[in-house]
Amino acid sequence: MVAAAPPPAAHVAAAPPLTLRGRTSEGAPMALTVRGGRIVRVRVTLRRYVCVPEGDIAPLAVDDPASGRIGAAGRFGFTTGPLSERLRLDGRIAPGRRAARGSLQLRGTIGTGDPCRSRRVTFSLA
Repeated sequence: MVAAAPPPAAHVAAAPPLTLRGRTSEGAPMALTVRGGRIVRVRVTLRRYVCVPEGDIAPLAVDDPASGRIGAAGRFGFTTGPLSERLRLDGRIAPGRRAARGSLQLRGTIGTGDPCRSRRVTFSLA
């Protein structure tokens, strides 16, 4: 008896992820994990995260599972994370998926409900 071949979707899901690493314009480490046509995880440290009236409470590490679709031209734009820490990413992955550039911003609240946000930060990953 011959085993049936797995459906095509199983091949995509089984593809190993690719992690692009680099630094933000603040000099902090960042990584994006890509699988198939999606960004599936983002890890970044923000050096400034200002809450009103508390002030800067950084550094703040963000490690979120994501589900950001990568368009045909390599462009992406999505928001991830809980309401208390919403991370917006916009950028482009180069052909061959060996590098990425873009920008990000974190907005949210702290336990008191006071609003917080980072500056818009650029990144370059390879």
